[in-house]
Amino acid sequence: MEKKYEVINSIIEIEVYLYIIFTFLTKGEGIRNILLFSSFFLWLATIKYRRNLWILKEPVSLLFWGNIASILIAVPFSIDPLYSLSSLRIDPLRAIIIFCLVSTMLSDEKSLKRFVTLASFLLVFTISVGYYSYWAYDLPLMRPLTAIRHAWHSRFAIDLNTLMSFTFVLYLLNKDRKPGVLLLMLIAAGISGVILSTSRGGLAGFVFIVFVWMIYFQWNKRLNPKIVAAGSAFIILIFTSALFLSPVMKNRLFFDKANILSIGERTPIWGPLLSAAFQKPFLGWGYGSNIFSMDLPFENTPYKIAPINYKPAFRNPHNPFLRIFFHQGIAGVILYAVLLIAAIRAFWRGSLDSQGMKSYILIACTGILVGTYIVNAMVENSQLRDLSLILGIGLAAKNIKNENSHT
Repeated sequence: MEKKYEVINSIIEIEVYLYIIFTFLTKGEGIRNILLFSSFFLWLATIKYRRNLWILKEPVSLLFWGNIASILIAVPFSIDPLYSLSSLRIDPLRAIIIFCLVSTMLSDEKSLKRFVTLASFLLVFTISVGYYSYWAYDLPLMRPLTAIRHAWHSRFAIDLNTLMSFTFVLYLLNKDRKPGVLLLMLIAAGISGVILSTSRGGLAGFVFIVFVWMIYFQWNKRLNPKIVAAGSAFIILIFTSALFLSPVMKNRLFFDKANILSIGERTPIWGPLLSAAFQKPFLGWGYGSNIFSMDLPFENTPYKIAPINYKPAFRNPHNPFLRIFFHQGIAGVILYAVLLIAAIRAFWRGSLDSQGMKSYILIACTGILVGTYIVNAMVENSQLRDLSLILGIGLAAKNIKNENSHT
């Protein structure tokens, strides 16, 4: 039975890696579903043999389950309970599966090393389709626009920031000079991609991710002033060149005052959202994205109709904290904020109490949580299933087991 269990574990791990690959592809929803649900079925079928299920009971895990509970509670109190119930399969169910699989299946050095290697290859792919689309279609801002992958510029920047963080881990683990130089060139291309995407949230997220890494190296007395100066000069050079080459970027960042003051047309969305949310502050209007497009939550506010009726682009809140407040009420948004804070604290402390790959992956997850799920999230939506991947990787690294011991 032990050999069968090892074979099943290998199958599950391969399916997890394949699912991660397909999350960076636009097509393949059917394949994603097959990979995700079949691997979870195998995981459940062998659950009694698993020795690390305690990971799912850690404080960060308990807060994750608390967030899931707040979503479930919002369903019966929804203005459309049947729709809210059907919406559970879109994000929460996938988030649960990803969280369970990643946190328990990748909690060893070899698996995590394979993951950061995979992230590096995905960064190559993402950058390639971004640059190809930018030059082939003469786009005003960089984003992937191909059959195999297309995304808006803000999502492109989020993907680059995430993949660059884990690619940097691979660079730190690499002892050979030539692969190290190639990885640095790859990261440099990624930085350029974030800048040329003109996503202000993505740029701010990148700055905070770098800031987290700098604090980490300073804390460990490994911050080399010469490297910091060279890196800063390089980023400034890329940024200046991008301003010169991209009039759209220059206009978005400095001259379009109406767009700047409205935070990229976010405030016209947030006004109606907050007015509606305060109509039902405790339980929210119900889970599911379409509820934000209904007029009912806005009828007793000064706005009367849903933001999407003012402008089609106003179809979502562009802020997960406000979105959760609207859908799940104040308890939901508090649980979500506490989850992020607790995860950042746990991963940061874990990175300082360890070394090597475990420490690097934990600080990478810390930087992503700060840069993407707090800073960038102020102006851009983030989904629970995406967050569950980062939380899962962080918990897997925090509870990484070496060949001879458990830590």
